[in-house]
Amino acid sequence: MSMRLTCYLCLRDVFYREVTVLLKDLCASLNQLAEWCGVQSASYGVREEREENPDYEVPEVREVKSCAPLTPSVMLVTAPASVGKSTAADYMSNFLRAPILDLSELHVGDGTLEGALAKSLGIHKNAEFFVALSEGAATLIVDALDEAEVRSGQANFQAFVRGVTDTVSQITNGPAVIMLSRAESARSVQEAFNERSLPYSHFEIRPFSKNQAEKYLDHRVSCVFEKQGKEALHRRHRRPFEMVRDELFSVLASAVTQESGEDPWKAANVRDFLGYAPVLDVIGGFLAVDNFAVLSKSIKGDGSGKFLHWDLVADVIDQLLLREQRKFVQQFKETEKFQKAGEERLEPALYSPEEQCARLLGYVENLQVDPEMPAALPEELRDSYEVAVNTQLSNHPFIRNYEWFNVIFRDYVTSRSLGSPLVSERTTREIRKNILSSEWKHSPMFGFFSYSLGKTSNGDLSSCHSEEIGALYESFKSMCEAEDELMITVGRVRNRLAASFAISRATAADMVGPLNFTSHEGTTSVSFPRELSQAHIWEVPDVILGGDHRSFKFGPGVYISCGDLLISSNEVQVYPGEEGVPTLISTGSLASDSQKVQADGSSLIVFCEEELPFPWSRHQKNISISDIASEAREASALYLELRRIVLRFKDAKRGEGAVFQPMMDNLIIGENRRARTVLNFLQEIGCVKIAKSMYLLDFTEFAKLGISRQQLRDLETSKASSLVSSQLLRFSKR
Repeated sequence: MSMRLTCYLCLRDVFYREVTVLLKDLCASLNQLAEWCGVQSASYGVREEREENPDYEVPEVREVKSCAPLTPSVMLVTAPASVGKSTAADYMSNFLRAPILDLSELHVGDGTLEGALAKSLGIHKNAEFFVALSEGAATLIVDALDEAEVRSGQANFQAFVRGVTDTVSQITNGPAVIMLSRAESARSVQEAFNERSLPYSHFEIRPFSKNQAEKYLDHRVSCVFEKQGKEALHRRHRRPFEMVRDELFSVLASAVTQESGEDPWKAANVRDFLGYAPVLDVIGGFLAVDNFAVLSKSIKGDGSGKFLHWDLVADVIDQLLLREQRKFVQQFKETEKFQKAGEERLEPALYSPEEQCARLLGYVENLQVDPEMPAALPEELRDSYEVAVNTQLSNHPFIRNYEWFNVIFRDYVTSRSLGSPLVSERTTREIRKNILSSEWKHSPMFGFFSYSLGKTSNGDLSSCHSEEIGALYESFKSMCEAEDELMITVGRVRNRLAASFAISRATAADMVGPLNFTSHEGTTSVSFPRELSQAHIWEVPDVILGGDHRSFKFGPGVYISCGDLLISSNEVQVYPGEEGVPTLISTGSLASDSQKVQADGSSLIVFCEEELPFPWSRHQKNISISDIASEAREASALYLELRRIVLRFKDAKRGEGAVFQPMMDNLIIGENRRARTVLNFLQEIGCVKIAKSMYLLDFTEFAKLGISRQQLRDLETSKASSLVSSQLLRFSKR
């Protein structure tokens, strides 16, 4: 048994124990030629990488499949798109003095491997090389299987795979052929090997570890500075650079996982994302700045900068989509049919990021997407384009084994598709149904990507369909920790809805938001699938609660004022919280499938113009604050706003309640004209004042109105409440 083969068998035993090693250790176990073959012509896809790349960060690899106890004839090395398979091929070529058959430049078929080597090496050297290969004394590297599949078409690619299988079946002394590909294209090769009972091993290139990512990133930042014609400042100001780099890693890691810990890199999904070379490339451009302290401040966040890392993540993903487009176009334009019927002007429209997102949703979520073909694509190219796109899609970096690679890609694709002109209204309805269903696992990414991708021209407001507001609520809710409190307001502004979200935390400085959305014109219905708390919904025409969930929960601090309310869950649960403020619903009509309402008599109050059946009749209440019938609705609405605003004040120092001013202005009030009227009224009569970015409620002055906070909480009516409502009504007419 040869020394090389013995090394390989030892390494295989290590991998059997699921231990990863560096690529250089894998190479050390393979067959290395004493000298280069000597490529005589580079015109046939064969090359040798004779120059060592000193900046190459050698990745780790792990064994996916072993053929033990047999010795493999061939080795597959796979990785997601953009991980660096071709760079790894160059490294292995240099290490092993092995020629590379680069399929990215070839139309392949049966005999391509033998023909390309014969023409590139010459008759005599080719004969010597094949003898060494069959005896396990040399290695051949075959790169870019996935690109050859797109360029050559399925039939020709399958013929090539069968031919390679015939050739490598003659190798008897260790893996002498190494084939690099994306995972999906490698499946065709694996099927051919299995049909012939050919022993093979399969390795996967892993994302960078933290230490490897730091080294890779250091080099990328140097490249960016060099391209800008500037000094590499990160080498001179090492400590500030490392601090801002780690801060950026931290905020990006928080976009991936909610798990706490000193080292987020230990989480597999964090390493999959932050250790992904294209992600590090974009981060490298972000870090190549003149002042690391200024960048650090923007990352830590104040104002709009608080969400800067989400814009960065969105930019990273967009760059990956553009890279996929470039790779597809490069291969598709070399196909025989494009050469005959295609034109250069078509290239920007082919496999666009929008089209990729739409097709990915259909591929993974089994939705009938049917995105439109590029309008200028000639009829004679459409069938071949569809075949090529489907081939490329199966190798997309956002998916693995027919599933999403991670939730970041899922939520980005979903958010972008909802606003895509390539996706039909029928399909967007299906997507909205999907994200509101009980099967959808919510994450913060959907909310932040929707905010980032949907921004209007002023940059502080994002646009979405009104029926996405409930999914946004669930998304932001998923990022809340134990002591956090998500607050939402939704109200009608002409023929749109305005929605604001904010997460209140222990200190005002840690508050997230508010994030402000406006619905598309003419969309004015909202649906919340699972629960609702700390929510103010005002003047919304249609509200749906429950979706396909069996139970719906009202948490503390809920006020709903709407035209029609539909509750589709079988059961409703009401939890008013420690303060005991009842859930308040004011609706024109209420339709419900609920057979059971778990709420005591004081925790739920329902106003409805219709008489409600059991069990809702137990909680129905009538309120008549104004003696003037025509003004009764407006007076009642103003009084309910007074209740909502006053109960938002939390006890501060003795004799006062307080609310953070930005929270009051942007979230509690927002676009709600009645709420603004009530707050102005309270300020004018001396009950409320502003001091040090806080609204302060003077309890002594408020008591002069003759109503208490307890009476407001329970909606007890009296002469005093009628008088206050009349004052509010007169004030609103000024």
